[in-house]
Amino acid sequence: MMNSFELVALRVAVIFFAITNVAVSLSTPDRRSFLGIGAATTSAALGITQPAYADEEIKVDAFNGLIFNYRGNKFNGLDASDLDEPSVSFIDFGERLRKGQVAFVKFYAPDGDKAYVTFKTEEGKTVPPIRIGEGFPIEQHDGYSSPAFVVRALQNFDVPYEFVVPGLEKYKNM
Repeated sequence: MMNSFELVALRVAVIFFAITNVAVSLSTPDRRSFLGIGAATTSAALGITQPAYADEEIKVDAFNGLIFNYRGNKFNGLDASDLDEPSVSFIDFGERLRKGQVAFVKFYAPDGDKAYVTFKTEEGKTVPPIRIGEGFPIEQHDGYSSPAFVVRALQNFDVPYEFVVPGLEKYKNM
């Protein structure tokens, strides 16, 4: 198997040959010159392609996947060791969201970095809210992490949510 430098060199050589052949053929157009153009183009298109292989296995998550194609991000969301209350991982939250088991999500201001989810039971009842923990995207004003991605997912699945200011919850709907 060729290394990447050899593949690039071979591609450049074949493309150069194809361009040279086209230039010569256009100056003296006949049936053979058009066959030469076709052969050079076909060899350039088919003869050089190689399958791409990843050198290492990359774990795809919310921060290096298809969200705006940002890859190589070292930040992996909220760390469970920073929490002092029961929580559910962001991965588990996402799986249950896809299954339709999320009833409601409450985000706490100012950025929504603290969020509690209320799950539905199989009987259709709800259970007390629990914090979304490990892996939850906390706001990075100069980065790519934001609870806005979670809000967008909730909108896509038609799940109700709200943002509240701590301490002012009790004054709602007076």
